[in-house]
Amino acid sequence: MERLCGAPLHRNISRALELHLEAIQVAQARRNDAIGNAANPQSHGGPRYSNEKGVLALAAALRALAGATRRARTALWCALQLALPKSPPAAPQNQHLLLQRLCSSSTSSQGKSSVEQESRGSDKAEEARKILE
Repeated sequence: MERLCGAPLHRNISRALELHLEAIQVAQARRNDAIGNAANPQSHGGPRYSNEKGVLALAAALRALAGATRRARTALWCALQLALPKSPPAAPQNQHLLLQRLCSSSTSSQGKSSVEQESRGSDKAEEARKILE
């Protein structure tokens, strides 16, 4: 996206992506720990506290990953909005004229066939583009 904009992204966007990567790495480490604890149980009659501790750590890591993923998605959406080309908004008087033309032509064509209405619709879209330009 930096190439599309021609400028570097905001530091918050980069930071959100870095935090997301860190959350992924932490979740992977916690998962490996939980798998290791499950594969190597203590004694059959011993306490299972360490196994539960690993599962709870994994759950906390997954919760942090979910939050980091939401923030990263939002940051990427913001970056995309910054990268998209800007189109100038239509002037209010042009919008009013456009709405008048569209409303008047739609009320006069209510009795016409659907084929005529479809061709009218494409004409309306062209008119709208011309007015807004």
